[in-house]
Amino acid sequence: MTLQGVTVAVVFGSRSVEHEISVITACQVMPLLQELGAEVVPLYITKQGSWITKPSFRELRTFRGRLPEAGDPVLLDLTSGRLRVGGSSILARPRDLTVDVLFPILHGTFGEDGTLAGLAAMARIPQVGCDTLSSALGMDKLRSKRLFHEIGLPVVPGRGAAGLIEAREAAGELGFPLVVKPNRGGSSIGVALANGPAELEAGVRAALEFDDQVLLESAVPGASDLNCAVKLLEPRFSEVERPIRSQGVLSYTDKYANPGKSGGGSGAAKQAESVKAGYGDPRRELPAAIPEATRAEVQRLAVAAFDALGCSGGTARVDFLLSETGDLYLNEVNTIPGSLAFYLWAASGISFPVLLEELVQEAMATRDQRTLSFPENLLSTQQLLGKSGPNG
Repeated sequence: MTLQGVTVAVVFGSRSVEHEISVITACQVMPLLQELGAEVVPLYITKQGSWITKPSFRELRTFRGRLPEAGDPVLLDLTSGRLRVGGSSILARPRDLTVDVLFPILHGTFGEDGTLAGLAAMARIPQVGCDTLSSALGMDKLRSKRLFHEIGLPVVPGRGAAGLIEAREAAGELGFPLVVKPNRGGSSIGVALANGPAELEAGVRAALEFDDQVLLESAVPGASDLNCAVKLLEPRFSEVERPIRSQGVLSYTDKYANPGKSGGGSGAAKQAESVKAGYGDPRRELPAAIPEATRAEVQRLAVAAFDALGCSGGTARVDFLLSETGDLYLNEVNTIPGSLAFYLWAASGISFPVLLEELVQEAMATRDQRTLSFPENLLSTQQLLGKSGPNG
């Protein structure tokens, strides 16, 4: 295994409610990329949207107290396809930094939603993970649900709403109880269970704090969660896990911030140590204790969902709901999952370093070589669309 001579810009942070989770994942990834021989450029996007870099940004302890706001400023030059670093004062001149690949670890908005993928494509810089369209679809729960339904994948009935009036209408169609969530969000932030009108109103107001559209879904009786990771190269799917809920819906606390379960400190760091030591994480049942037929169906549907969105690379985590009667429902596709779902691949025999090397090499091998514009000026031929225009 080696990434010798490869420069990887790891992009993390950003203006997202999942900012801190992004930092944790990035600080897991960067030291392993260095161990593989890559030159790692930590590109941190602050909560205010500033792009900055500093060698100390490779370490989680840098972010433990106050989140940094100062560093060498970074600009993405779309013309040259290079990062330009420095130049924050009149006397300082920015220097070019050529990178071989961008590695986005931007959970949620302004990253996982395809925005960075669009910038990378414009700059002609290879990027780890999905392209703009598949990322945007994966982030949009309502539209991906419609797509999955159209091709025959099982989904929970749901409706979108832009406010309380539409939400009440949706509740009248679907009935209670309902799960209320931001349409474009993650980490279970802003998600609530509504058993009646009062909880519906509170849940909609909370969800609208994070997005301008709410998704309402019928609650699945006695549901448990199942997750499976997928990638483009073989093996395509991972082992299946069952995250442990502490309440009616899987919460942010269940996933990341439950000190009673994680034993304190970084939940992601604890996961890494658990995998290395061969012990289970008390927040998840891995592998899930489910019938083999159910496991195989989860894995089949996970690949089908990944392919339906047109996911072009990286590793996604596909989430499911399993009812108390054994019915399986596709919930959502996370194109940049927390910790890159490394624990699912580790349980499937693929170590974190092996996964990272594969993802970087995959991105570099798929550099866009298409001809996207004509070298000559078609207007000079006076034959464009058979017309010369109003001025001849």
